[in-house]
Amino acid sequence: MSDINPLELGRQLRKPTGELGLKVGENMNSSNNQIYDFVLSSMNIKDNCKILEIGFGNGKFVSKFFDINPMIHLSAIDFSEIMCSEAKIINKGFINDNKLVVKCEDSMDMSFPNDSFDFVVTINTIYFWDNFDKHLQSIKRVLRNKGKLIIGYRPKNVMINLQFAQDVFKLYNSDDLQILVERNGLKIVKEEKQSINRRSVDGSEIKSTDICLIVEKI
Repeated sequence: MSDINPLELGRQLRKPTGELGLKVGENMNSSNNQIYDFVLSSMNIKDNCKILEIGFGNGKFVSKFFDINPMIHLSAIDFSEIMCSEAKIINKGFINDNKLVVKCEDSMDMSFPNDSFDFVVTINTIYFWDNFDKHLQSIKRVLRNKGKLIIGYRPKNVMINLQFAQDVFKLYNSDDLQILVERNGLKIVKEEKQSINRRSVDGSEIKSTDICLIVEKI
């Protein structure tokens, strides 16, 4: 997607809209496939687990959760209306089987009851959280006691070199997230990293690092 202005690409990555948003959603799948596998491999997903994914893009990777364990219930939210529409089409079978609920809403103001989920998973979304504390408090509310928040992201030293991440993205390193997590009354359980070669969403080939941060409600 080198033909798109980097600022516009950054805005579309934050909240896809229109025909361009559909194209960006497809390109995100290519860029995010490896980090999804990496993050989901860190989870011990048991039968009847209740899981929430925040920021699922067009929903192509929803099936990965059920590949690990088909005996779960998954809820998924995104604040992009066009991504929610695509996800409902792509995952019609899971929705009809009452395994999946898709909602178009912001993670700062979720409609789920308190203590709803064993896991909350969010991958490559934290760069767009305007009020990080409010997002964490909202997530903490819907997590059960000892529930896990799983954050997949790419660190500042990787993202800072990408043109589309210069204006819209807020970038973090491990120390930044430790401070934010702990001041919101959550505990970091583990941090895992993988180094990979991948194609970025703008089409460039880069050496990258994926981080999976596992956080517990205490």
